[in-house]
Amino acid sequence: MKILVTGAAGFIGSHIVEGLAKQGLPLRAAHRPGEVFHSADSDFIIDGLDLEIFPLDIRDRAAVFRALAGVQILFHADYLCSFASRDKALLYAINQQGTQHVMEAALHHGVEKIVYTSGIEVLAPTPKHEAATETDGVALEELKTHFEKSRYLAEREVLRLKAKGLPVILVHPTVCLGSGDREPSPFGNYLRRYLQGKARFYLDTGFNLVDVVDVAKGHLLAAKRGRIGARYILGHRNVYMLELLRNLQAMTGIPAPRTALPMGMAALGNTLLRGLGGKRNFLPNPILKRLRRPLFFDSTLAREELGMPQSNVWEALRRYLIDLKKNFGV
Repeated sequence: MKILVTGAAGFIGSHIVEGLAKQGLPLRAAHRPGEVFHSADSDFIIDGLDLEIFPLDIRDRAAVFRALAGVQILFHADYLCSFASRDKALLYAINQQGTQHVMEAALHHGVEKIVYTSGIEVLAPTPKHEAATETDGVALEELKTHFEKSRYLAEREVLRLKAKGLPVILVHPTVCLGSGDREPSPFGNYLRRYLQGKARFYLDTGFNLVDVVDVAKGHLLAAKRGRIGARYILGHRNVYMLELLRNLQAMTGIPAPRTALPMGMAALGNTLLRGLGGKRNFLPNPILKRLRRPLFFDSTLAREELGMPQSNVWEALRRYLIDLKKNFGV
């Protein structure tokens, strides 16, 4: 059996690689050129494993077609998360066009099963569901950032090819916690600011938190038990911001902010923080507007159909904080 993981140097991708390698499966792990594969687990040893690590630019259609020759199972976890205006073209080139290249190559070579890492940005809670389910999609015109739009259009490409026979399963990880986030997400950046004592206010919102190790296992379980064409939200616990802050204060000893920031003031302060051209991992104001309502998700389907584990999110948060301190000196 020949397995390929794209995005192998990423937060989720590196854990997928470890999960597969620990099962002793022969594996090819593709990372973006210029990135380096790091094991998220300090006890994980690559030597002696049937593991090939190599660079792959998914914008290069010919290189993608070569890489997928002979592959039987594919985990496509390569995507760019950025909110910086300078990355607009790159977002569409990697997320939309790159995904199209990967899926077309998979269909061409007859890959037997594909697990595609989609995202919660293409789902949203509705008046009917306080916590979004797999059926609660959004329309393109509802999305305001190029990251969201590029991910939405990437998924459209996946579904277009599914209609032509692509054997794909879509998974939607929520906010991941744990070790191995080498370029912190916007959520990770908030935690960095908290550790630096710079988080003086908070937004009255909420998130669905999940251990990244469980998310990686969810990918593997999707390949084993998932229904072709189905979606699965890979999440766990819906948490209001105040509960998160209480746990952060208990773990770190750093006093949590007590003042909720009105959305208008948050947008103004966010604009100043992003600066000219924006910073890659600071949230833009359209995302802040989405946070007016807690971003809660229902992962019942992944638990019941896949058997996805549900580990303690506070232990995962503890590992995330330790990793931030070690890798970023906070």
